Amino acid sequence: MYLSKPMPLEYFDRIGSTNDFVRENLKRYSTNFHGVYSFNQTKGKGVNGHQWISESEKNIALTFCLTDPAIHNNYISFWVAIRVCYFIKKITKTDALIKWPNDILINKKKVSGILIEKSANTFIIGIGINVLQKEFSGVPHASSLISFSSQNYDLKELVHALMKDFKDYFHILKDPFYLLKKYNEYLFGKGKVMVFKIGETKKNGIIQKVEEDGLLEVEVENAGIMKFRIKEIEFLY
Repeated sequence: MYLSKPMPLEYFDRIGSTNDFVRENLKRYSTNFHGVYSFNQTKGKGVNGHQWISESEKNIALTFCLTDPAIHNNYISFWVAIRVCYFIKKITKTDALIKWPNDILINKKKVSGILIEKSANTFIIGIGINVLQKEFSGVPHASSLISFSSQNYDLKELVHALMKDFKDYFHILKDPFYLLKKYNEYLFGKGKVMVFKIGETKKNGIIQKVEEDGLLEVEVENAGIMKFRIKEIEFLY
């Protein structure tokens, strides 16, 4: 039987989806920074229903909650991406970047994904980080931290260090100017010619910035400046 009082970050040795579990038991975890984590997530979720494939005991699946009606959806998305990107840069000593809207890349390889959902005034923040996994069959753009660093990572220590970072930098959620500026500083592909799929057509384009409303601004070949929502443009690289 579940306890009626809020729980702190709780470990599960096996779980379907950390986001689903927290959402289904929201009263238990709705206090700020309370949630669950596991190193064996069997039904991980990504944005737009994509599946997050993870090898057991090699990667981190983490979900925690923030409850604050004053927080804007886009700002919390920027904040989470910035903190995860910074954390990965720090522990790997590599140049991690944010691929709009919610992936963290090292050398064009995805090492982390973020899924943020909302229920009433509670944000359910899901983070997956590939840490020790070395093989990603059928997923050419995936990789892990150990592929870019010779360090021996302790998964539990990483979880607690990441949560400490979130708590230490919680205050910058109230600084939208900083969040937008830093997000764009970490933005993958900014200012470089890249190939995109827009509708059914491949186009060259140059990412200009992400705007306050979360739209991606791209200078598209023969079309000028265009703005895109999620699923309206695909990166080809």
